[in-house]
Amino acid sequence: MDRSDVSSPSLPGCLLRRLFAGFVLSVAIPVSVPADENRAPEPDKAEAVGAQEEAEQEETAPPSHTETVVVTATRGEEAIVDSIALVTAVDSEELSNSPGTLVDEALSRVPGFGLFRRNTSFISHPTTTGVSLRGIGPSGASRTLVLWDGIPLNDPFGNWVYWNRMPTLFLDRIEVARGAASPLYGSSALGGTVQLFSRRPEPGLLRARAQLGSFGIQDAEVLGSHEADGISVVGAARMLNSEGYHRIREAERGAVDQPAGVDFRSMVGRATSGPVHFSINYYSEDRRNGTPIQINSSRLVMLESGITQENWDLRLFGQDSRLNSDFSRILAGRNEERPTAQQMFEYSGVGGVFTTRIAAGLQAGADWMRTSWGDHSQNRFGAFLQKRLELMPSLEVLADGRVDLWQNTGTKASVNPRLGVRYHVLESTTLRASAYRGFRAPSLNELYRPFRVGNVRVAANDQLGEETLYGAEGGLDFYPTEKMLVRGNFYWNWLRDTVGNVTLEVNDEGVFRQRQNIGRSRARGFEAEVYVYPDANSEFFAAYLFSVSKVEETGLRLPQVPFHQGVVGGAWHGPVSVRADLRFMSDQFEDDRNQLPMEGFVSVGLRVSYPVNDRLHVFLAGENLLDAEIISARTPIETLGTPRAVHVGVDVDLNR
Repeated sequence: MDRSDVSSPSLPGCLLRRLFAGFVLSVAIPVSVPADENRAPEPDKAEAVGAQEEAEQEETAPPSHTETVVVTATRGEEAIVDSIALVTAVDSEELSNSPGTLVDEALSRVPGFGLFRRNTSFISHPTTTGVSLRGIGPSGASRTLVLWDGIPLNDPFGNWVYWNRMPTLFLDRIEVARGAASPLYGSSALGGTVQLFSRRPEPGLLRARAQLGSFGIQDAEVLGSHEADGISVVGAARMLNSEGYHRIREAERGAVDQPAGVDFRSMVGRATSGPVHFSINYYSEDRRNGTPIQINSSRLVMLESGITQENWDLRLFGQDSRLNSDFSRILAGRNEERPTAQQMFEYSGVGGVFTTRIAAGLQAGADWMRTSWGDHSQNRFGAFLQKRLELMPSLEVLADGRVDLWQNTGTKASVNPRLGVRYHVLESTTLRASAYRGFRAPSLNELYRPFRVGNVRVAANDQLGEETLYGAEGGLDFYPTEKMLVRGNFYWNWLRDTVGNVTLEVNDEGVFRQRQNIGRSRARGFEAEVYVYPDANSEFFAAYLFSVSKVEETGLRLPQVPFHQGVVGGAWHGPVSVRADLRFMSDQFEDDRNQLPMEGFVSVGLRVSYPVNDRLHVFLAGENLLDAEIISARTPIETLGTPRAVHVGVDVDLNR
């Protein structure tokens, strides 16, 4: 079948439209019994109604900031205002009410969170979906470790992240912890850690969501769980198809240009019996990257199992993956393209994670991972120790350290410590400071796989060394009431041997680059967050990041890092729920020579939801509603990010 023919409706699309209509017909009309409006309710019914209203008010009221618990920064539960690292928690309600449709689009509201080249996972080649925090990421490899309930989700071969492998309905919350976490998690946690947490099973839970939208989006998700005889099962699945959109301006398009679209399918399930659990995750995607030749497909299956006891936890996992990707060279005028490479990779990763709480405030652990691809393999092993000291009720010191061994052609060691202090100056004010070292071992992808984007060729380099980061930061949390939280944080990072795509030659054939360790660079900045809840039904939020990342030797800015980025928005929950935000990002450079600038942009998002009844919500949402032109890459021709996108859908909860 010709992939460029997307005009005829597909079978999944027909099924989705039937699902969409069936949800409305089966759930939208509530069963009701006529009642005399003037008759006073019976006393017991009146008490029940009052109790129900009180419970609903407690349910909609936002939790106190001192009650919000996070675990990622220290591998242990702590109040978010007690964390030595700056942590942002995104709960399931925020994920569900995001104007976007994907997990990484919801996380883009966290300043500093970004994928390579301003892309989202909607139309991005998987090799560009690595995440960076605070502007630490001048290439597609992720400088942030992404976890799923403690298990790494970074691709074992290329360190990128398949953000759509977890259906959104399956996620309970996501935590974003800034600052190097290598002293706890090892390689890839150079800039921080993002952790996805699974939804806990509930008896008889059944929920579904379906939506249709711009670019021919057809999206369906389902979540279910059950508990019986000491065994609980929870699972979710998602299917999304999209014709995509043109990434080249109309005036610059040629005969080879076509919409960049995606079809993906994901499934995840977990069964638990007492302390033992078993999980499976399946994901596949097929992408059309803007021309007839440039296509790619991915498949992965992960199996995971574990035992959780009061003082220790053991998890084992294995992933089998395949990536097929075709590249081409586009000739002048964009009316002809010629194939340049057809890459087919099959690889696997196996590993385990063990943690134990030795005594109060003392924990230790170890992890191991082996990646295999053809004749190449890479082993990583690390062990950590963490001690928490409470010097007085208001003063706490956290010290942790880790030793890592990583092996490719030879074996190398990396030692990474961290020291942090948290001090409650007042009952409503927390001061924190920390200093740390982080590292990242180069992936097999960077060592051995060349690639091409447009007319830019990038060569691999099997002589790459590890990246290292030395950092310090300090800040405060101010929470005068349960309805307000103000956070500020300064950070200083010194990077050595960061792996970047270094330009070696520019000629009529295009641009030639190679992955190299680019010496020393500095990244420093300021970040702030404000959350205000005037009442139980409304909220206001704003966040901002100022970041300066430059190479010390040349004074040039690191690619893909803007000076300014942030978000401001709010939400109101009433007869109709509304959530709106405005994101902004200043200019940045595509290349290491700072010769290919990309202008900043402002993007507006909105989501409106109406509860037809207790079981059915209908919603209308949109991203980039002002249709701002977002330049996502220059290769060297400018390619565009997502234009205005609108979608409408239904959310059905049959557990009510």
